[in-house]
Amino acid sequence: MRVLVVDDSAFMRKIISEMVASDSAFEVVGTARDGNDAVEKAIELKPDLITLDIEMPNKDGLTALREINAKCRAFKPAVLMCSSLTIAGSQEALKAMRIGACDVIGKDPSTVGKKDAGFKKELLEKLHAIGGHRKYIHANPSKKVSDNQADAHVGTKIDFSRIDAVVVGSSTGGPPVLEEIFSKLASNLSIPIIVAQHMPEQFTKSLATRLDQHCACDAALATHGAIISTPGIHIAQGGSHIKPTRIAGKKIVTRLVDSVPGAIYRPSVDLLFEIAADLFGKNLLAVQLTGMGSDGAKGAAAIKKAGGQIIAQSASSCVVYGMPKAVIDANLADQILDPKEIRDLLTKLPTSLSIQNSPGNTGNSQSRKSA
Repeated sequence: MRVLVVDDSAFMRKIISEMVASDSAFEVVGTARDGNDAVEKAIELKPDLITLDIEMPNKDGLTALREINAKCRAFKPAVLMCSSLTIAGSQEALKAMRIGACDVIGKDPSTVGKKDAGFKKELLEKLHAIGGHRKYIHANPSKKVSDNQADAHVGTKIDFSRIDAVVVGSSTGGPPVLEEIFSKLASNLSIPIIVAQHMPEQFTKSLATRLDQHCACDAALATHGAIISTPGIHIAQGGSHIKPTRIAGKKIVTRLVDSVPGAIYRPSVDLLFEIAADLFGKNLLAVQLTGMGSDGAKGAAAIKKAGGQIIAQSASSCVVYGMPKAVIDANLADQILDPKEIRDLLTKLPTSLSIQNSPGNTGNSQSRKSA
């Protein structure tokens, strides 16, 4: 796969280019020093993949991304944004994903400059994932979920009358999908939604802030000790694993742990799903979104065994069809839907009004955010 490396630092261009070129699957076909240069080189070289810095002189990465999207529609390069590990950098990275970047990688110049093995491993994994899916989509422009997969779930409907909680697993390309599927949630949502999104800590902070501004119901970062049994969206803090723990009867709090045996990505979707299956059993709904690898498949099996229900994102709507595919291939998905369909389905989640009006209910849950 042909790669264009864009960074305003000559030293960073050299280091990133060397990292990419070390993998025989990639060929670095050029480098660019700023946004203007990036657009020109993208048009000229027609790369499959672009690593794009955000903060650059003359034309920043976001502006360059918009122009590349507009001027390179014929071959649609997949773009991986390189962002500083700051709140400002993470906010810009989320903007980039909303306007078409496939994913983002946190870049700390002090460690990347030392040829950090961890950064290199993550960089190559992300390029393989988004590049592989790009090749799949270009080879199958009208490809949808296979007929046998879709037919296996026709008529299987989600029973919303018994849902007490929702858990969501998400990775590569996930943040814009989370915005989409949560955009129509009611302000008086009466159950918790707990999200494990593979991202660094600063990025998940910005994601929680963005969702809180974007959604009618509350959204917050699930830091250590935070109560997550309350209604609203709880985003697991990046860089750690979330381990929901029940205390004081019905109250559930966040416990963050640094490592989990066998877990490759943090926070682990498998861990969240498995613990949620124990906590909520048949009253749990899980949603498995776009992402590389198979994190969540093991947890989905635990949810299914407990009697819970599972929605998986459709292949054609994924940035990387890894995590949903693992769930679908294991025949664990009750529904296979695109983000808009998931969004519309989640409008049926319980609200304080629907609970108060249900037979035999005496609860008095209140909306925590005015619409």
